[in-house]
Amino acid sequence: MQDFMQRAATAAFVGTLICGGLAALAWQPVAAAAQESRKEQDRPEKSGGKSREATQEEGAASGNAGRTGGDVDLTALDRIGETCWADLRTKRVYFAHEALGGEVAKGIETILGRKPELALTVISYRREEREGRQRERQRDRQGAHQATPIDRPGIFHASIGHNGEPEDKIDAFQEFLLSPEGSGIDVAVLKLSCSDIGRSTDVVRVLDRYTQAVDAIRAARPNLLVVHCTAPLREPDHGAKLAIKKMVGTGPDAANANRGRYNELLRKHFAGEIVFDVARAQSRRLDGTEETVVVRNERWPALAPEFGEGGHELTEAGRIVLGREFLLALSHCCAEARTKATAAKSTATAAPTGDAASDE
Repeated sequence: MQDFMQRAATAAFVGTLICGGLAALAWQPVAAAAQESRKEQDRPEKSGGKSREATQEEGAASGNAGRTGGDVDLTALDRIGETCWADLRTKRVYFAHEALGGEVAKGIETILGRKPELALTVISYRREEREGRQRERQRDRQGAHQATPIDRPGIFHASIGHNGEPEDKIDAFQEFLLSPEGSGIDVAVLKLSCSDIGRSTDVVRVLDRYTQAVDAIRAARPNLLVVHCTAPLREPDHGAKLAIKKMVGTGPDAANANRGRYNELLRKHFAGEIVFDVARAQSRRLDGTEETVVVRNERWPALAPEFGEGGHELTEAGRIVLGREFLLALSHCCAEARTKATAAKSTATAAPTGDAASDE
C-alpha cells in the first residue's frame, strides 16, 4: 500500500511538471507578442521623437487639463473675420453622422458657449423632425403655411443609415439632399463611423460609391457645397490579448490601418476641396506630436490617448478638438473664403506658365 501511494505521488508530481512546461510553452508567443507591442509603444514617433510612455507621463504631470479641454487651442477661430461668420449665420448646414457625430456637435456647442460672439446655432434634426411633424398637423388644421425644420439657418446634425453599412449611409445622404426636404441645404457633410471602415472593408469600393453620390448631388444641386470627411480612428492595441490579435492582423490597429488607406484615397481624390479631417485631428496630440501604430511595417495614425475614453466616446478635449476642426472647415465655405481660394487657385495655375517662359 505504501509503495502504491509513493508511485501515485510521483506520477502526480511528474504530471504537474509536464503541465507547467506545456503552459510555459503556450505562453511564450503571448509574452513575445506583448513584449513586441510594448516595444512599439515605447519607440519614438517620427513627428516629435517622443514615446507614448513619455507623452503619458507629461500628461499625468499636467493633470487632467488636456482631457477636460482646458488645453485645446481655439485661437485659429479668432483669426476668421466677422464677415465670414456673418455669412455662415445665413447658411443651412446638414451634418449627417452616426454616434461620433453627436460628440462633434457637443464639442461645437461647448465652443459656442465659450465664444458666443460666433452666434451660430446647432440643432438636432431628430428633435426638429418631430417638431416639424407637429407643425404640419397644426398647418393642416389651420390651413396656413408653417415653416419646415430646414427653413431657417443653422447647423443641423442628424443620424443617418446603419452602422457597419457605409454604402447605406451614402445612399441615404444622397437621397435626402435630392429630396424636397433637403432642397434648402447650403452645405452638406457626411461622416462615416469607425464601424463603417473595418480591417476587411473594401475602401476603394466605398470611396467609389461616395464619389458617385457627390457627382450626382452636384449635378442636381450645383449651388450646394459638399464638405468631405475622413473616417474616424480608434485607440491603439494594448495588452497581451490585443497583441495576439495584432500579430494575426485582426485587432484595432489593423482597422486603423485600413481607415488610413481610405482617408489617403479621399484626400487625394478631392485634393483642393474642403475636408473636415477627423482622422488628422484625432491623431494629433495636444503637444503637436502624432499618435501612430505600426501594421505590417507601415505606420498609420491612431486616436491620441487624451481624446479617447477607452470606448466609443470622446473626452471633452476630443470633442472640442473635433468641434474646432468642424468650424474651421465650415469657415472655408463662406463667400469671402471661397473668393480668396478661387483667386489663389487662379494665381497658382498661372504661375507655372510664367516660370516656363522664363526658363526658355
